[in-house]
Amino acid sequence: MRFTTTSSVLICALMASSVIADNCKKGLYYCGSGLLNKGKYYDQISAALVAAGQPTDNAHVTNSLFFCLVDKNTNGNINFTTFCANGCQDGGEGNSDYCI
Repeated sequence: MRFTTTSSVLICALMASSVIADNCKKGLYYCGSGLLNKGKYYDQISAALVAAGQPTDNAHVTNSLFFCLVDKNTNGNINFTTFCANGCQDGGEGNSDYCI
């Protein structure tokens, strides 16, 4: 019985961790807000903004557009594309996000 309980706890933990940290899909554009909803992207968003010479205030973190890199060695990494001054729109599952 102990083995079954331990196995169940391990399976639940693995499932929870996969929900918390989801990678972006290669080749799509994402709003910062969408990346934050996917998982632990705050540090990557901040680093991409700094690398592009952009501010790291809340508006730039959430309303900037980022490209999910295609290279197989950088799956889930992002590059800053542009700041969406009028807001950033979720393009829906499997589609790129875009500036309004």
